[in-house]
Amino acid sequence: MEKVMLVHFGELWLRGKNRPHYIALLKKDISSKLDGISFTLIDMRDRLVIRADEKDMYTISARLSHVFGISNYALASVAKPTMQSISKVASHYMKELKEHGARSIKINSHRSYKELNFDSNDIVKKLSHQVLSMGMQPMTKGFDASIFVNVTRDCSYIYSKVERGIGGLPATSSGKAVILLSGGIDSPVAAWLAMKRGMQPIYLHIHGFRSNSDVASTKIPRIIKTLDSYVPSLSYCMPAYRFQIAATAASGRYEAVLFKAFALRIAEHIAKKEGAFAIYTGESMGQVASQTPMNIMTSQLGIKIPVMRPLIGMDKEEIIAIARRIGTFNASIEPYKDVCSINAKNPSTAADPNTVKSIMKRLKFSSIIRESMKLLGRCEAT
Repeated sequence: MEKVMLVHFGELWLRGKNRPHYIALLKKDISSKLDGISFTLIDMRDRLVIRADEKDMYTISARLSHVFGISNYALASVAKPTMQSISKVASHYMKELKEHGARSIKINSHRSYKELNFDSNDIVKKLSHQVLSMGMQPMTKGFDASIFVNVTRDCSYIYSKVERGIGGLPATSSGKAVILLSGGIDSPVAAWLAMKRGMQPIYLHIHGFRSNSDVASTKIPRIIKTLDSYVPSLSYCMPAYRFQIAATAASGRYEAVLFKAFALRIAEHIAKKEGAFAIYTGESMGQVASQTPMNIMTSQLGIKIPVMRPLIGMDKEEIIAIARRIGTFNASIEPYKDVCSINAKNPSTAADPNTVKSIMKRLKFSSIIRESMKLLGRCEAT
């Protein structure tokens, strides 16, 4: 039996006249992810079909798990669009499921081509009789396993297992975004959620070293490499010492808010340079002193592009669960002197905008930004 990989997309159907554009981007990303594998990608309008050597299907399945825009995918056997052929192929799945302990099976059938002399109900009835003849029960609730039958004009696809995709929008479909990437748990998750909505990431990591080259031996490149397995990025690093020299002694309990204002302004400069439309941060409401409503508002005063905070309503357990799932958690919890972790005594949780503006003027903040931009360098994943 020929095996193919069926790929279904969910919300892309809601894109109206723009749907072909989004599907084209999805096909492009799938093709990129399957580089090195001999395959054929067929557009069947409501799904994509990947034809390849069966020995490559496990690798294909693993790589599809990193493709945004996919609702689900399944390794399917191909049959003719006839009851006899469907019944024959389905029987192999029934035997296999029984050998693995299934005692009840649900038959799921969909016939997209309406000119055939049988319909979905006929398929369910026929296969249900086969299930009974093998000593199992056809059931619609409380079943042990499922068999899926999709019938098109030219062929039928039969499978018993569906892999859930990561959903979202195809890679790069929403344009570029600058993502503030720290060494912690939160910002890589924010980056992943940005990519899930079609953003092409441009990472900015502001660090506590004297030189950008010192970052190469830390966990930061490994975090970027993990995220790049979803969507390749452009990555920048910058030492924070220009800000720290000017601000540490003068800013006191406002240092955390001022640092966030500094980081957002650097990110805005990079956004203009790279043609990005937004800035993403890993802020979660109330998690630390700089992430209260007043401090969030104060830190982004004067920023002219949208600042997105996909974690804003999540608690730490929710964020950790995603970090584990996407593969960044273990690296994120390794020790690292994160310049974002400023521990001012009695930090302000409601920084007055006018007070912060006054401090920024006294510190010549614009000059700090200009001098820091001269230290900007590439941060390559290794």
